[in-house]
Amino acid sequence: MEALGFTSEQSVHVTHINNGAHPMSNRYKKAIIDDVSARNIDTNTQANLLDLFEYAMKSVATTLVREAKFDTTDFSTAEGRGCEGFALLVSLARTDSRTAWFGAFQRGDERLDVVGHLE
Repeated sequence: MEALGFTSEQSVHVTHINNGAHPMSNRYKKAIIDDVSARNIDTNTQANLLDLFEYAMKSVATTLVREAKFDTTDFSTAEGRGCEGFALLVSLARTDSRTAWFGAFQRGDERLDVVGHLE
């Protein structure tokens, strides 16, 4: 266990919930947008931000992270799509016994809140 970075005082418990099946990676699942709330954002920018949210949601879902902050300028396609300068917060949420993700984009008085999930 020390080779894995655990001390002898720590214990590790692994739970298999897939009954031996190999689950599809979250990165390859389809992103579904469940709800959107926009303030001071045009339709084109909103569509581009939703694309960035789907990418961020898939990326974060493959990790154990429950919350992540991004600056959209770090996305290679943001500038060409008019999405640079937004702060993005992605958070894990549970709704109706399903894993969902909440995203909040903010740039000045522009705001876009998104809820989505992967299937």
